[in-house]
Order: sequence, then C-alpha cells, then structure tokens
Amino acid sequence: MTAPEAPARLRSRLCFFLAAMTFAVFWAVLTHDFVNFDDQLYVIHTALEHPRLDLAALRWAFTTVHYDNWLPLTLLSHVADLQLFGLQPWGHHLTSLLLHAANVLLLFLALDRMTGDSWRSALAAAVFAVHPLQVEAVAWAAQRKTVLSACFSLLALRSYAGYVEAPSRRRYAAVAAAFAAALLAKASVLVLPGLLLLLDLWPLRRAREGWRALALEKLPLFALSAASAAVALSAAELKSLEELPLAWRAANALAALASYLRKAVWPSGLSAYYPHPGAGVGLAWAAGGALLLAAASVAAIRLRRDRPHLLAGWGWFLIGLGPMLGLTQVGPQAMADRYVYLPLIGLAIIAAWEAPSLREGGRRLPVLGVAAAVSALMVAGGMQLRHWRNGVLLFEHALEVDSKNALAHAALAGALVLRGGPPEAVIAHYRRALELAPDAQTHNDLGGALAALGRHAEAIEHLEAAVRLAADPVLAERARANLSKARAEAAKRRAGAPG
Repeated sequence: MTAPEAPARLRSRLCFFLAAMTFAVFWAVLTHDFVNFDDQLYVIHTALEHPRLDLAALRWAFTTVHYDNWLPLTLLSHVADLQLFGLQPWGHHLTSLLLHAANVLLLFLALDRMTGDSWRSALAAAVFAVHPLQVEAVAWAAQRKTVLSACFSLLALRSYAGYVEAPSRRRYAAVAAAFAAALLAKASVLVLPGLLLLLDLWPLRRAREGWRALALEKLPLFALSAASAAVALSAAELKSLEELPLAWRAANALAALASYLRKAVWPSGLSAYYPHPGAGVGLAWAAGGALLLAAASVAAIRLRRDRPHLLAGWGWFLIGLGPMLGLTQVGPQAMADRYVYLPLIGLAIIAAWEAPSLREGGRRLPVLGVAAAVSALMVAGGMQLRHWRNGVLLFEHALEVDSKNALAHAALAGALVLRGGPPEAVIAHYRRALELAPDAQTHNDLGGALAALGRHAEAIEHLEAAVRLAADPVLAERARANLSKARAEAAKRRAGAPG
C-alpha cells in the first residue's frame, strides 16, 4: 500500500500546478498593447509626472488624488514599472500577471492552513485563477489597483490564519499592516474585517469564543476601514448619487447581482463596459436578483450547521461585492467584471466544498469531473483574454455584446485613430455614440477627427457643442482650443490661403 504523500510535498506540487495553470491561461497577455481605456490615465500620465521611483514620486503618490481615487501604493507600483520597463506594455502586464499568480498561491495557502484540506483548497484557488471573470483585472494595465490590493488582502488573510493558530501582538500587527497596505492600493477592500468574521464562523470555527469578543478583536481593522472610507469619499466625486435616483440604483444593484451570478456559472457576454440602464433596469433581472438574494441567503442560513461553507462562501461573495454594487460607486457603469475579482473567492469556496465527496482513503477529488470543469474555465478564460489584445479588438467585442453601447462606439473610434484606422469608420462610430448618449468628450473627439479631414464646418459645429456641454474645466479648455484652431483653419481656406 502506497504511503500517503507528505503534506509539505503535496502543497508544493499543488502550488506548482496552480502557477502553471495561471501562466498557461494568461501568458499571452505579455504580447498585448495598452488599451485606450484608462491606461493613459494610470500609465501614460504617470510617466509624464514621475518616470522614476524617488522621493519626489513618493511624495506625489501620497499627496495626489488620482482621478477621484487615493491609491498611493498603486501609483508607486506604476512608477516602479515605468522605471523598469519604460512604456513597453509587456513589462506592465508581466507585473500584473505575477501579482495574480501570487494571489492564487496566497489563497491556496490560506485556505489550506485554515481547513487542512489541500485538494479542495487547490480547487477553489484554481477557479479563482482561471475564471474568465478574472481576465479584466489581470489583462487591463489600469487595474493594477485590483490585483495589488487583492495581493495584500490575501496576505492579510494568510497572516490571520497564523494569528488564529497562535495569537500574538506581532502576528496581529502583520495582519493589520497587510490590510493597511491593501487599503493604500484600493479602498474597496475595506470590507476585509467583515470577511474575517465570516471565516471565524467557517472554517476557523471560532463562534464558541463569542461574536462580541471576535468583533472587538477586529476593532483596529474596522478603524482602518473607517479611515479609508472617509478618505475615499472625500476624494471621489459621487456623481452617480446626484444623477441616478436611489430606486434606479437599488434596482440595478439587484439586477447586477443576478448577472454576476449568471456570469460566474456561465461566463458569456463579458464586456469591458456595461452601460447603466438608468430607468430602464429590466424588471425581470431586478426581481430575479431579489429572489436569488433571498433564496440563497435563507438556504445558507438554514444549512449552516451541516454545511457552514455555504454561509461563509455566500457571505464572502455578498460582503465583498457590496461596495461595488452601484449604490455609492463612482462612475456611470452598471457593473464590471473586475468588481468580482475578490468576491469570486466566495463562490469558488462553495464550488470546491460542494464538489463530489472525497474518497475516504485517498482524499482525492473525482479527477475527470474536476479536470473537465477547470479545463473548460481555462479555455473560456483564454478566449476572453484575446479580446484584450488591443483597444480595437476590445471594443469590437463590447459592441458584439451590446451594439447600443455608446462608450464602446466612442472608444472604438479612439482606438481606430491610434492605430491609423479608416477615417470614415472613426467618424461613423463617433456619430453613433452621439446618437446613443451625447456628451462633450465625444463631440470634441468627433470635431477633432473631422478637422483632421479638412471638414472644418462640421468640426466647428461639434466643437461648439463640446464647449457648451463640457462640465470639466480641462475638457472645456481643450475644446475651446480645438474650436479656435478649426475656425482659424476654416478662415484660411475661405481666404484661399495654403493650409
């Protein structure tokens, strides 16, 4: 009879296979370009501000509100990449891929330490590693904040498992330090103390210590969350609160919940941008979300004694997703794949612990079923990754998902401009974007495209609209400059002067 494999050797082998799976799905990202969708804000603009990691960059990162976000560690990570790789996209993508791989291993090691079940922990980490919903956070350079904050959050999780085994001030300080670093990378991870309370229920089984004591134990972590929330709210312009009534936001949150669950189970129709439907939130989706929320929550609570992983996993998903469901989020999107990066862990836990029972002796998952499911996710993840190769492919796919996506039309036009695409296609996409959702930026961009073709009369019309509609002073100034230039060029032509 074969002796059981030593736990350390088993963990090492599982870590190797998890890393190999992750790189197998995502290695092609090293051949991708930047995309014209926030990459210019987080990479190009950072390069102009501080291309080197020095004291000036450190001061800038900690004193700058970067497009409504205070995320100094994320900015410093971009500066470090710029110093190492310049503006070569592969280097920036490599860092994000390495962070994602580290997150996969940290999740596995944390779950393995807390549960003592290496095989199920590896399965949960595998789902987290290769699920197509994870592609956006890994393949989009601007989402460094997501994978970096997750890395520190999972490091805090791993440290918390060690603290529970042998409590000490030093180990608690390690948890708090990792959590603070996560908050400095992205504030949306502020729910981590609540997630730790869930883990106290399962798999740590600390409920006998009393919930009051467990909550008091986490007061320093909740204090960090409160401080981070205050900074985030003061830095952000919560335009969604002003423009969208609460009823619309609540209905969209329920519809988004149903959509996230559908995409987790059947990951199709993924897009870089989902427009907010406003008053047009589908009643069926909102009602479906409400029913799912109620039914799943009741089931998880009723089954908590025999299958406590259901309550822990479902609670992780809900709490992790809570800040990003759209009730207080910044921005006009209805939902985003990247918002599920950490919350997906909850569903991965449910999938792993609800998988067919382990054999009593060998403690191995049924190989064929698990291999088929994970392989399908790997193939789907690789296919989704292809859409992120460049901005043209990304927004062509977004329009395949939703042909009435105004932002995708405008962004595709911009991507075509950057890649020297057909001018008439550029103009057609800008015009379609304006038909769907007129805004100052698109008027300005269309005006610039028309002016470049010498169609100054049309350009002036759109640039005047851009000046009239622009609420952002910087955009208004840019539109006025473009308008003055277009008028001057038109005057030269009328006077017969050479262009």
